[in-house]
Amino acid sequence: MQGKFNLTALILAVIASTVLGNAASAATTYTIVDLGPGPNGKDAYGFGESRGAQAGAYFDHTISCGKACSSKIYYPLAWSGSGSSPVVLLPQFYAEGWAYGAGGSLIVGTLITNDGGYFGFPHAALWQGSKHVFTDLNPTGSCGSCSPGSSAYDTDGTDIAGSGGSPLHALLWKLGQLNTPVDLNPAGAADSEAYVVRGTAQAGYAFSSTTNTNHAVLWHGTASSAVDLTPSTVSTAYATGLSSQSEVGCGTRVGMTVTHALLWHGTAASMIDLQPSGFIDSCARAAHGYVQVGYGHINGTAALHALLWKGGAKTAVDLQQFLPNTFTSSEAYAIDAAGYVLGSAYSTTTASWHAVVWIP
Repeated sequence: MQGKFNLTALILAVIASTVLGNAASAATTYTIVDLGPGPNGKDAYGFGESRGAQAGAYFDHTISCGKACSSKIYYPLAWSGSGSSPVVLLPQFYAEGWAYGAGGSLIVGTLITNDGGYFGFPHAALWQGSKHVFTDLNPTGSCGSCSPGSSAYDTDGTDIAGSGGSPLHALLWKLGQLNTPVDLNPAGAADSEAYVVRGTAQAGYAFSSTTNTNHAVLWHGTASSAVDLTPSTVSTAYATGLSSQSEVGCGTRVGMTVTHALLWHGTAASMIDLQPSGFIDSCARAAHGYVQVGYGHINGTAALHALLWKGGAKTAVDLQQFLPNTFTSSEAYAIDAAGYVLGSAYSTTTASWHAVVWIP
């Protein structure tokens, strides 16, 4: 379950933005498409998008897990743009799940198997086409509840990035070889996960036995191609987004306890700290071209705001400013080729999170 919790910690940890941008960055304005809360009116989150499709999850219900204990249960969702109704992607025999990535006609995510009325194991999931035809990608087979489990986090429409096994190894699935994913775990790494794939490149993290911390890693299709993106000035880091020009993510500098959004151009030495002035912390989640998106907390109020950068900390634009006043918090998780930014925002009108799209 480590993979689910690593990414969920990055996704649901409170981290966000302020209104600081240079004149060039501030020139772009955005209109908002509100995809709404979940089908039940409760929290919904947008995590991944492709041209015409958005993927995410919503809070469906709460279950009791013992005395004075409860747990929120999430179901995977898909949208198809403005005015569309959300489609619940949870197949029969699975207890909960999240849709994390979308590319081309594919949506991918992670499902938790239903083991005879009890929660089982995470299984990487694939949905294809407008009818969302489902395939269980767990390498040990679609058996209802197979261990040790797997997760799928992103797709570019051809390949799928994720992780599986015990210990976790970064995995790369190809559409024509879904039963035999490529193991990307670098030599000497105790475990790893791939969070994003674009063309021939993949990115994520690997656990370094030298520093006993997670290091951001870039791959090009094989374990031996792994490039450690983490310089000695950073104690731990994750790469969660890719463009043809760069890699993005977040990490903690040596001697610090908060995360900063980070940008790389293929090497550890190229790392740029995107942390904007006036923020407590930040994280970059996705990139396209020379644009990066993510979120951070503002000093003073600790409010969570969606952020957009164009290559440097001083270019940061607070996307919260384009939302109606009834939205008080926001976060950005994805950006597509048209510059559409997908994320989530908290509505005081419905007292719930909504999936939203910022359109330039």
